[in-house]
Amino acid sequence: MKELNVIGLAKKNIANKPARTYGMMVLTGILCFILFMSSFLILSLKNGMTSLSNRMGADIIVVPEGYDSKITGAILRGEPNSFFLDEAVTDRVRSIEGVEQASPQLFLATLSAGCCSFPIQIIGIDFEQDFIVSPWLEKQVKLPLKEGQVVVGNNIVGDYQSNVRFFNQPFEIQGRLAKTGMGFDNTVFMTMEETKRLAKEYEKILGHPISKQENLISSVMVKVKGGVNPKDVFKKLADEFKGEQIYPLLAKQMMTQVSDNMQSLLTYIYALIALLWILAFFILTLVYSISIKERKREFAMFRILGATKKKLKSICLAEILMINMTGAVFGSVFSFIISLLFGKALSLSFKMPFLSPNIIGLFSVLLFTILAGSLLGPLASIVALNKMEKQEMGLLLREND
Repeated sequence: MKELNVIGLAKKNIANKPARTYGMMVLTGILCFILFMSSFLILSLKNGMTSLSNRMGADIIVVPEGYDSKITGAILRGEPNSFFLDEAVTDRVRSIEGVEQASPQLFLATLSAGCCSFPIQIIGIDFEQDFIVSPWLEKQVKLPLKEGQVVVGNNIVGDYQSNVRFFNQPFEIQGRLAKTGMGFDNTVFMTMEETKRLAKEYEKILGHPISKQENLISSVMVKVKGGVNPKDVFKKLADEFKGEQIYPLLAKQMMTQVSDNMQSLLTYIYALIALLWILAFFILTLVYSISIKERKREFAMFRILGATKKKLKSICLAEILMINMTGAVFGSVFSFIISLLFGKALSLSFKMPFLSPNIIGLFSVLLFTILAGSLLGPLASIVALNKMEKQEMGLLLREND
């Protein structure tokens, strides 16, 4: 006769109750799927916000009045936009007291391109004056860019030194940016001169004002001097361009707005996680209490055969742990695969910076989720198991008769 084995008995009990087993596995799997995806979203949004803070080198951005949302969309989400200022604005900005640096940029929106399945934002940069993009571009690419060369964002398709075409004009990819979680991932960077040349080709397809006026730019990035309050410079810029339909935008204000929106979203996500897990805990507690109560005759027979209360408790815990661990593994691994396959699509669906964790971070979340899902069942069953342990098993047969 085989000696009673906790794991062996637990497996047989699981096999004898397939409906209950699969129901608990599915419930745990769904919870772990939600926990992993929620954690993935939380980390990605926080990483995106950190990336934005690290790369937002301007204190003030000067744009045409009414286009503050456009520049925000271009920087945060890479939404293709075209808007224009007179280039003379740059010199006027530099003349304002408290301004340390002022760098113009030119935004050109494409409708589509052979290298991509979505519209692309092209940003023309004056590399001699730029202090925003160049510092982190030069860590990955040899600057300045030459004629016919571009640097592409992480989401743009194309290999190093391969050619891409915009409006039938060939450009060589000189480098690719690391993932930023911002609109720069869907952006192509080139010199100001190349952007203007491309705009002339654009006009052959659609009318474009920049090809007729060579002195147009889209925005001026402003860095204030150390010790100077950006709000003071902001007021001076607003007075300087009053009535000219030119609008200064505080970068910190833009980031604060994005941060507030993100915090609101994260609050909902945290609340959803807490609500679902509390609900699941009570459901599992109820289910396991009913299940253990229904098995009193079975437990009484084990006691008659010589099983100790400790062994009975071990058998139940082994069953519950195996059921929950199986469900946790399936739910967590499935959500892990979803995050890898559709992470880019998720990043595009959010209207804020979104930077997925690296593979080590994802594996850490995966292990945490499996552990949390596996332990949920045993924790939920503690009350029922303790109650069972305190009862005199010899009386259980009479309770069921």
